[in-house]
Amino acid sequence: MSDFEILYQGFDAPIAALDCGRKCAPYNEGGIPFCCDTRHAVPTVYLEEWAYLSSKTDLWHLWQSDDPQETVHLQAETPDGQVLVACLGHTACQRNFRSLTCRAFPFYPYLDSRGTFLGLSYYLEYADRCWVANNLQVVTPTYVRQFVTTYERIFVHYPQEHENFAAHSAHTRQICFQKRRRIPLIHRNGRVYQISPRSERLRCVHPADLPRYGPYKIAAMLPFPDEV
Repeated sequence: MSDFEILYQGFDAPIAALDCGRKCAPYNEGGIPFCCDTRHAVPTVYLEEWAYLSSKTDLWHLWQSDDPQETVHLQAETPDGQVLVACLGHTACQRNFRSLTCRAFPFYPYLDSRGTFLGLSYYLEYADRCWVANNLQVVTPTYVRQFVTTYERIFVHYPQEHENFAAHSAHTRQICFQKRRRIPLIHRNGRVYQISPRSERLRCVHPADLPRYGPYKIAAMLPFPDEV
């Protein structure tokens, strides 16, 4: 049994009790969930993960854009030891062979300035597209627990990832400070907080009180939010 088979088995909980792809897909061209559309997000996998997936399934292939410049640009941004991939599409998804990136999206492990792994925050650039990012109350405790355990294991096997996510978290603090926004966090204790990007003070909040973005902001103002 490979290490990635073990990681996958330990991180197989659905992010929510419903199919969140059905919530965001109507807002994307072609009715494709945003997280399954490489026009919006191209997943990466570790080289060892790619070797495991390649030996088990034909779901994945190495990603390449129709635009050579875009290919070169994204490959240059890809962390060492990882490759860009694409799958056969959301209708052909094999849940047992979803990549770690797929399982984690839209979240990344948030680390404070001391390098402490506090919990899950979402990538800000997808806030206007991802339904889950606008509805953190649907994220299940089991998913949160598995996310934390998985990334703790990843940090042991790939110490550079701890450094990469610490840098991303610091970058997020800088952006949010400039925009006067607080950072959303699902803490490893299961509660939802907002983090001050300057003092890093945590304030416990109800998910319904968090800002909404994109079409979800409009929907939240309607008498019946699900009607959009």
